[in-house]
Amino acid sequence: DYDRMKHHHQELLLGELPATAICGNDITSSCLYVCGLCAADAGVWAPLSVGLVIATLYLFRRIYVEVCTALPMNGGTFNVLLHTTTKKLAAAAACMSILSYVATGVVSASEAVNYLSEIWSACPVHLLTVVLLAVFAFLNLIGISESAGAAIGIFAIHTTTLIILFVASILHISKHGISQLNDSYHSQEQTGVARAIFFGFGTAMLGVSGFESSAQFIEEQKPGVFEKTLRNMWIAVALINPTITFLALCVIPLEDIKTEYKLTLLARLGHVTGGEWLRYLVSIDAFLVLSGAVLTAYVGVVGLIRRLSLDACMPEFLLARNKLRDTNHYIIIGFFLICTSMFFILNGDASTLSKVYSVCFLGLMIMFCIGNLMLKTKRGQLRRDTEAPVWSVIIGLLMVIWGLSATIAKNNSVLSIFAIYYSGTFVLVGIMFFRMQVMRWTHRFLASMLQSDHYIITSMEDYLRKMSDRPLIFFMKGDSARMLNKALLYIRDNEDTQFVKIVHFKDAESAIPPKLEEHVNFLDKVYPKYKIDLVIVDGNFTSKNVFLLSKKLDIPKNRMFMAFPSTNF
Repeated sequence: DYDRMKHHHQELLLGELPATAICGNDITSSCLYVCGLCAADAGVWAPLSVGLVIATLYLFRRIYVEVCTALPMNGGTFNVLLHTTTKKLAAAAACMSILSYVATGVVSASEAVNYLSEIWSACPVHLLTVVLLAVFAFLNLIGISESAGAAIGIFAIHTTTLIILFVASILHISKHGISQLNDSYHSQEQTGVARAIFFGFGTAMLGVSGFESSAQFIEEQKPGVFEKTLRNMWIAVALINPTITFLALCVIPLEDIKTEYKLTLLARLGHVTGGEWLRYLVSIDAFLVLSGAVLTAYVGVVGLIRRLSLDACMPEFLLARNKLRDTNHYIIIGFFLICTSMFFILNGDASTLSKVYSVCFLGLMIMFCIGNLMLKTKRGQLRRDTEAPVWSVIIGLLMVIWGLSATIAKNNSVLSIFAIYYSGTFVLVGIMFFRMQVMRWTHRFLASMLQSDHYIITSMEDYLRKMSDRPLIFFMKGDSARMLNKALLYIRDNEDTQFVKIVHFKDAESAIPPKLEEHVNFLDKVYPKYKIDLVIVDGNFTSKNVFLLSKKLDIPKNRMFMAFPSTNF
């Protein structure tokens, strides 16, 4: 069973191209709106603002690789904060990630259909947006490998379209020159250098959204692929965004960009340099690649919610997989329903959610930098493929703070809008995170009004008893009383169970730690509310033996944990 499961899992892992395509569609689609918005804010200095963002993103490549190779698990920011702070703080950060994916799904689907409406006047925007969300929900229900096929196709079309647009723009400039760039520089629309770069950088930071998505499904990637996806995304955005922004400023007057083409700059560039056919091609490409960003949102949120459920921050029923395609149908269908209801609540106007997204994305990058610094100090013994210098993490942190400050300074209302959406998400996630406490409070309240043998009271008591009796495993190598007590304190503060099994693997060459049984018995008396058992397993501490132990004791692997290993583990 173990060998078959391992082989099946390895077959489903994503290679470099599909993994890059899934998250690359999100980050490369940013040129469709960031180039115009950045040009409107920074004018002729927009390419410089974009260049500063590219330099910042280069620093984040090593920041992300260090964390995600030291802790190669889904979850992104939640994952690093979980291992360096508390579960409650990590869950609060996860609320921001969930909100970010909801915003990505709704805004990308809405903008994709709006681009299509540019060339199809009778386009049923509301209906087609919901259909688009449903199509990618279906693709995810089929499986991530099949979804990756669609992502690769979209990525190839988008890359080809941008190459055609680049060639058409170069031919146009070679014929008409770059006098338009000089005219824009001397126009009244051009702001001062400092102001232009300050606000232009804040806007251009939206062009790296999606860079963090690969960390949300790192467990679905083959070994070594994660770092390559970050490299490929960085190369793509470094080539596309500055180049397209510069070409557009050489062709289209700055006044026109500010007044008419902030959100449709590439379609306008195609129209001017290639004619109506290229405008149609760019609009169709925009529809497809923004649709691909919807796929990224689904893949990212599935990885995140699975991780939250594994760590008991979300109900475990969300981990259920359907027998037909082995996918997490509850998460996928739930995300579709949330995005669809949000779209209708906003009456199709996703502009407020786009403001929320900018704060969420930049906030997550700030927290990831902080998590990286804490990982260096608290978990320095963990093996990692690379290590980002402290100075680069601090510079990256300061650059993202600059971007967030510019976003807030440009539109003060964004903070209040973010607070409203985040509060709603926090309440919903908080209810699930503290579901046992909520259940106990509800039980006490109802017990004061109902008979003790009432069906509701007995059902709640049965549920609470069942949850408290679910065993949790802690793997213990030695017999340190301090380590055992530290593990029990963690369980008391973060887990709902009151049943702990201390497991020690004894190989043929070693003896059982002499004081292990004595210390376990002592702690069993110190913590009277907890049942603490000792289990000795003959065999080496390997993934196969852990799998067999999980089957024999009927305890899922997500309810097993251990202390951080040493560097020679």
